[in-house]
Amino acid sequence: MTDPRPELPDGYLTRGHPSGGRRWTMGALIAQLFLVSAYVEIIDSDLPVSTKIWSVGTLLAFSAFYILVPGRCLFASLRIKIAVVAVLLLLSLPMFVVLGSSATALWIFTAVAGGLLFADWAAMGLGLGLAVGMLLIDQLAGDPLGWELALTTVAMTAFMVGFVGNVRLNVELRQTREELATMAVAAERERIGRDLHDILGHSLTAIAIKAGLARRLIGRDDDAAAAQVAEVETLAREALADVRATASGFRQMSLAGQLAVAASVLRAAGVTAQVPGAVDDVDPSVRELFGYVVREAVTNVVRHAHATTCTITVGPGWVQIVNDDRADAPREPAPAGNGLTGLDERVRAAGGTLLAGPLAGGFSVRVSVPLPRPAAAGLPARARQR
Repeated sequence: MTDPRPELPDGYLTRGHPSGGRRWTMGALIAQLFLVSAYVEIIDSDLPVSTKIWSVGTLLAFSAFYILVPGRCLFASLRIKIAVVAVLLLLSLPMFVVLGSSATALWIFTAVAGGLLFADWAAMGLGLGLAVGMLLIDQLAGDPLGWELALTTVAMTAFMVGFVGNVRLNVELRQTREELATMAVAAERERIGRDLHDILGHSLTAIAIKAGLARRLIGRDDDAAAAQVAEVETLAREALADVRATASGFRQMSLAGQLAVAASVLRAAGVTAQVPGAVDDVDPSVRELFGYVVREAVTNVVRHAHATTCTITVGPGWVQIVNDDRADAPREPAPAGNGLTGLDERVRAAGGTLLAGPLAGGFSVRVSVPLPRPAAAGLPARARQR
């Protein structure tokens, strides 16, 4: 027989609350009040002193075992749990010599311990079995049937089963909440890492290109060099602001702004740029995403391609960046990174697709996002269906 209920984890109910075992101990101590009458009956009886001593000793052993052991066996194997219930039953048997059929009252404690340790169906089976046993013993002893004790045994077992079930449900809810919090932290960490890669990769590439251009212009055209240095300073400040905004989660990406920056960076890198002058045709819901696409694709063109031209075109639900990268040109191997991988994750999260690969002697990056079908303005829904 296996316990189908999930085991409670270590640290169960220990965060700011008494542990499960300690709660059991406190409850078991209070339950001993119901055994006071048994102690009094033994002491006031006409039994020999020696019988009174071992009877009280046995009852004390029953109480101590009930208080200290079941609560510590919550995570024990099923074999140990069965042994715990069996010991409680065995400790109750000698009391029949002294208390007669009234000793069956101790089985209420045994049933409650079973409700704590066993699966629901097993615990209820134990409780019902003990209740039937109580009635049979009364019948055999010629005493009135103790329906009250029998029903109390069943009721206490059902209460314990329900109580433990609620406790286990609370533990599972707490575990689920902690797992969701962990997943949220991991997702936020991944977002920040991806955004920082996109921001710093593009910004540092643009700064490096413009700084190199300024170095080459020094001595030949100092005014142009100074203009490039000024742009480097502006890019550095914008990158710093972007990093701060990314960390705080309030960063906004503008497609129009990225197109303007892309044109500037491509020109500085000696690449002829063909960039749309407006983004009015692009659906507003995908402009931010397309801004990331333009930033990452243009960064790759400048850093890894040997292109002389780069064309960026946009549509309502798509954007494409094509360059004339020469595949046979000598180049350094591209470092491993998560640029296109991170971009692909971002696009798939928006329900779109990213296609990147050779195209007509160059290289193309195209992102398409399905747009919701616009509703016909000014017409009721029934009219539009006709």
